[in-house]
Amino acid sequence: MKVILIGFMGAGKTTVGQLLATKLAQPLLDTDQLIIDQTQQTRGDIFATVGEIGFREIERQILIAAINKPGIIATGGGIIELSANRQLLAGMPVPVIYLSGSFGQTMERLVKDDSRPIVRNKSLLELAQLWEERLPKYAAIATKTIYTDNKCAEQVANEIIAYVKDIGDETVKNRGSRSNS
Repeated sequence: MKVILIGFMGAGKTTVGQLLATKLAQPLLDTDQLIIDQTQQTRGDIFATVGEIGFREIERQILIAAINKPGIIATGGGIIELSANRQLLAGMPVPVIYLSGSFGQTMERLVKDDSRPIVRNKSLLELAQLWEERLPKYAAIATKTIYTDNKCAEQVANEIIAYVKDIGDETVKNRGSRSNS
């Protein structure tokens, strides 16, 4: 079984992904962690040495490798920055779940996490602009959007499991339908 989680940084992809992996007895393939494991550098160090473009290329190679393995894939928030990644994800015949929440609740989570180089280097206005730029990209490739505001990770994971059981093999037909919860 494969489920791919997308969404803005701080949306809960890793946390929900861990719960899904446990509940579905599948490995968790967290692209951010896989990048760190492969490069032996933090995201901040990678950004400092090769910049965002270099990071996105590494991220793409990790995504390609992860897609070819079974499991729950928790992507980095910027995975959709490369059009090649968007095309790859949009063409996957598996659930691509967009975890969406309000800007305010997402920012509340992000300010508690100083490991994100983009957050450290951008003002709140710049983050809001990035948010606005990315939202339509997530929505365009998602088979399902799940709103996370005022929900715990367990609730979100259970919604995803119910969705996956409900759709069976109909995933590709639902692409871009913006089916919401």
